[in-house]
Amino acid sequence: MKDKNRLLYIILSVLLPLLVILALVTADLVNSRKNITELVRLYVEHFTDKMSAYIKSDGTFGTEGDAAFSRSFDGNAQGFFTFPRRFPTHLAVFSKDRNFIYGSERLRNAINKDGPETPTGYAYEIGGMSDRFTVAEFPAAGGEFIAVGGLAWEDISGTAALSVFLWPILILLAALWGVVTIWNLFHSVINPINLLEHAVSTLKWGVETMEIPLPGANSQILRMRDTLARVSRDACHTVRTNRVYVNDLVKVQEDERTKISRDIHDGPLQDVTALIQRLRLARSSGNTAEDTAMELDLAEKIAFTTVKEMRSLCDFLNPPWLELGLSQALTELTERQSLQYGVKIYLGLDENIEMSDTVTLAFFRVVQEAVTNSVQHGEAKNIWIDLKRGETGGIELTIQDDGHGFDIKEGHAADLRAEGHRGLSNMEERMALVGGTLRIISYRGEGTCIRGLLP
Repeated sequence: MKDKNRLLYIILSVLLPLLVILALVTADLVNSRKNITELVRLYVEHFTDKMSAYIKSDGTFGTEGDAAFSRSFDGNAQGFFTFPRRFPTHLAVFSKDRNFIYGSERLRNAINKDGPETPTGYAYEIGGMSDRFTVAEFPAAGGEFIAVGGLAWEDISGTAALSVFLWPILILLAALWGVVTIWNLFHSVINPINLLEHAVSTLKWGVETMEIPLPGANSQILRMRDTLARVSRDACHTVRTNRVYVNDLVKVQEDERTKISRDIHDGPLQDVTALIQRLRLARSSGNTAEDTAMELDLAEKIAFTTVKEMRSLCDFLNPPWLELGLSQALTELTERQSLQYGVKIYLGLDENIEMSDTVTLAFFRVVQEAVTNSVQHGEAKNIWIDLKRGETGGIELTIQDDGHGFDIKEGHAADLRAEGHRGLSNMEERMALVGGTLRIISYRGEGTCIRGLLP
């Protein structure tokens, strides 16, 4: 119902102004026809009345000394005068019993074709559209002759006179043009928009792509269709990417849980088991005082080792140094990683950089992941880390190693993740979450350079 009302509104918006214009034009043309017809009748009456005064009693035409009509008028002449010169007016002379004597053959033929005699003294129309005449007849030479003057409508110059008789055709053409315009509007705009609206409203975004043909639609609507189709494809790509990302995130969480479980099982849990064993031995009834003291000393050492391993694990999961700022946190991290992996890490820091806890954590995890990747995958021996404020006022982080390097194309996290570089995509995503960017440059045999920028 809503679509029908909209269609009716559009049609009326186009049609009503056209109908009003046609009505005004029609009224003007009808009035113009009436005025022109009356003007022509007055002119023909005046012309014929004046010409009848020049017909002599012997039927000849003209007066001496009248330059305008000094020509004699015989039956072989064409039979029209240019009086006034703007209109070629015809004149024919008949006897009182209506026999043609001389004058315009064209006018005589039109009168003979028209049929019966007509009243004398005022103008009237004879003939059809192709040979239409306005004629008037007056008695001449005391009633011995009849002067008939006429004006052919096809000889009248100007479009105004032509439009007087062609206005029905013009109105019909205008109406047809309006119908064609409305049909074209419906075919190229309204119907495609309705189809497009239906396709968008029924589309399952993220599941389907919008591929709808719109034959006859104008270029703007086709561009709109193409834009919506591109958006639907992007939505499907985003949904697929998010699904992969969620699945990958779950897998990463499970891997982390497995790693933590393995670390606890292989470290603190074994130490606690050994601690229990030492305590049992200390409680053995056959022990001497020295044996019990030795077992308790060993149990204490095992407990200290277990506490140290648990603290190290907690520090890895939630480093307490982050509360001291990024500089102190990176210093502590790189010293521990240098000892842990046996590599040399050169750290360059701008002490005047201040940032929020969220940004600090993002840079910390990027450095942590980058160093781990450089050692485990690139077998790097030296790593250079530089954190400073850039020329544009942003914060720049550069991590360069001398490892094996690898071939990789720059891309988004989804592309890196699809190629198996989960650590690299994690770093890129961490930078993106705080509004920064990450660029990875690496070639096989030339090491790897990671550059992070926070505007």
